Amino acid sequence: MIHLKQLTMSFLMIMSITSYSTGSENILMLNTKPYTSTQSIRGALGAHNTTVHTEGELRTGYITFKKNGAQPISACALGGHMHVDTERWNGMMIALSAYTVLNPSGNQNPLHQNSDFFDNNGKGFSTLSEAFIDAKWKNTHIKLGRQTLDTPLVDADDIRMIPNYFTAYTITNTAIENLMLAVGLIDKMAGWENGVNASEFVNISQVLGANEETDGVYYMSISYEGIQDTSLSLWYYRYDNIEDILYAEADYTQMLSKSIVTTLGLQYAHGQNSGKALLGKKDASTFGTNIKINFQKRGTTLMVAYNKDNGQTGAIDLSLGGGPFFTSMEDQTIDTIAGKGTAWMGGFTVNIPVNTTFGVYYGMFRSDTLTTHHHASETDLVIKYSPNNHITLTTVYALIKHKDDNIVDHNQFRFIGNYSF
Repeated sequence: MIHLKQLTMSFLMIMSITSYSTGSENILMLNTKPYTSTQSIRGALGAHNTTVHTEGELRTGYITFKKNGAQPISACALGGHMHVDTERWNGMMIALSAYTVLNPSGNQNPLHQNSDFFDNNGKGFSTLSEAFIDAKWKNTHIKLGRQTLDTPLVDADDIRMIPNYFTAYTITNTAIENLMLAVGLIDKMAGWENGVNASEFVNISQVLGANEETDGVYYMSISYEGIQDTSLSLWYYRYDNIEDILYAEADYTQMLSKSIVTTLGLQYAHGQNSGKALLGKKDASTFGTNIKINFQKRGTTLMVAYNKDNGQTGAIDLSLGGGPFFTSMEDQTIDTIAGKGTAWMGGFTVNIPVNTTFGVYYGMFRSDTLTTHHHASETDLVIKYSPNNHITLTTVYALIKHKDDNIVDHNQFRFIGNYSF
């Protein structure tokens, strides 16, 4: 059996050869297409453009989380980042970004402070969030170091004060028309979802809660857009000594009329524990579909999505970010069921005057077995205001109700304001 590292090296050699076999100068960089951001509510809310770097950004945020019968857990913060990069020389450049988050309520009772915005001590911080070498040679693009990513299972999920960042080594190639090949290794993670300390890049095994250090996450992908109105992608992830994951997605878009566009999405994810199985048994088999209808004249989009998992341990729960599932919402996603289960959601967005988008969504997440007892509904209200290309204000309210009497209902409100320059 070929070891994954040997397979990766072979794949890199193939890509290196093909990059010089054609005269095409088209460079399709990794993550040009946000693979999941157009497919779920969570993906759209957490979308982060990884190919366009602003010189700087100022950000402010407020969040409050409340369980019925308990005092709210809240936080407010200020922050932002500065980005610099060199001129490209012989196809190479170097880029750096520094991110800062400030806690203006430093004396707040930690028992009543939401920790999502800050470091593990509930304090503000500064960190070198990006430090990478970026190289382009004809059809091959290499990016090495601290960076943001946008893949189905590893993404920025930019819905707090600081997105997720990763120490990663990625190579993509587009020598074959309409085909993008990619390989990479991700070994560390910083940002609000690393679960250890948002300000530090920590080993992926520590992020996932394994009791032994691993190499991180290897991945390969093939994306093809040579069929009219169709996008296909296949991803293989190896979470070293934890789980092997295969993810496939297909999207088909069709004009029903001059002003009505419909999109059909299909997805499948399969996961199985591998190597030392440091996180125990993993057995996931999740199917998903969604339909979106965009009424362009009215500025309205309708969306319905469905996911079902038939695995023994539930849907894949190792996503380093928002995750790939079509039914993922602000709070709930099918992997929270922790067993066989189904999820569906429906909703709409409408563009209203003064550059504002308003959305309402409702979802249901239910276990298919009696042992997990997960049966919850979620209602999301979203308002997004973008008066120009520099300012974006996003407000989200999520209400989660549990059918199980042993679990307390809760709600969450957050506001994030961005000014980029």
